[in-house]
Amino acid sequence: MHPLRWPSRAAGRPRALIAVGIRLTVVLALAGCASAAVSPSFDPSAPCTADVRVAGAYPELEALVPARLAGQPPTRLDSGRNCTPANLGTLAGHGIAELRFAGGLWERSSTSGITLVVFEADGLTAAEIGEWYEAGARTARRTQALKPSRPLVDGRQGYRLDLLNGDVPQTVVVWPSANGRVVQAVLAADVSGPEIEAAIAAFP
Repeated sequence: MHPLRWPSRAAGRPRALIAVGIRLTVVLALAGCASAAVSPSFDPSAPCTADVRVAGAYPELEALVPARLAGQPPTRLDSGRNCTPANLGTLAGHGIAELRFAGGLWERSSTSGITLVVFEADGLTAAEIGEWYEAGARTARRTQALKPSRPLVDGRQGYRLDLLNGDVPQTVVVWPSANGRVVQAVLAADVSGPEIEAAIAAFP
């Protein structure tokens, strides 16, 4: 996947990411995928020994990412998995040994974009993903005005973070899918409230 990166001070914190080409340092991370290897020969049935992301790694997860946002397909779509302590961060403390993910980026500019993400792991909850994002945010160098909240999203308990990264407003919204199979997330940088709501509504 694709950074909006925001370097962490401590090992074991998620490295940030929304999309390739966005040159922000962001405290919002997609499983540290920014540092994962991109492997054209990825075998999803093999044991997880390294963090990997590549288009088509998990087609069934990529299919759960909304195909269009505001009538447009994503700038980039890929998937992968993380299993190293550095990228699992707080998830490891909840017994998560392997995190699978897929995400699509809608890039607006070098400082603005939206990423729609799904996460999958045995026993994974939205609260654990929200905690993981928040832990990374609290150790980021340029994070200001961090405001965690716990809204209901489509009647399901979610986890939201609003913050400033430098002078750029960023938002993360995390909530479980309707069938509970995956955790869904919207990562937004420098976009309006109605656009964030539209991104949430893009998920079924």
